[in-house]
Amino acid sequence: MPEVDNLDVMKNVVNALISITERKTDQGHAIMTMDTLIKQLEPQFNFLKNIHIREKPYSEYGEIVSIMTDINEAKPMEVAKAIHALIVMLHDSLGDSSGHFFIKEIKQMLGDENISRMKKMGVDFSLMQLDEEFTHMKKLFTHQKT
Repeated sequence: MPEVDNLDVMKNVVNALISITERKTDQGHAIMTMDTLIKQLEPQFNFLKNIHIREKPYSEYGEIVSIMTDINEAKPMEVAKAIHALIVMLHDSLGDSSGHFFIKEIKQMLGDENISRMKKMGVDFSLMQLDEEFTHMKKLFTHQKT
């Protein structure tokens, strides 16, 4: 069993990303987008096939995301790469509606404990935030030159 529970981390991330997307669009679009992105990443990260997203909650607890325990067999570093790719793809998919503080919003939603666990896996939110700020500044600079 890995040091970090991949299932728990991935479930928290997917739920957070759906919630953030839902606030920027609507629930149906958020669920469809997340499901599509996960399916697009499955060839690169086979363990993502263990994630199932349903519009209608699968249990009486009202959970939209279900993840099979097989995901815990994946190496935490690979799960970290998949999380990074998922966040980048979602950010790109949402375009300008994702907002300048997209990564900061994700971090706030996940909380310090999840961020710390994810950092141990290799997910570097600080680096993602710097990259986002650099991209934003680059767009501003390019827009000013034209």
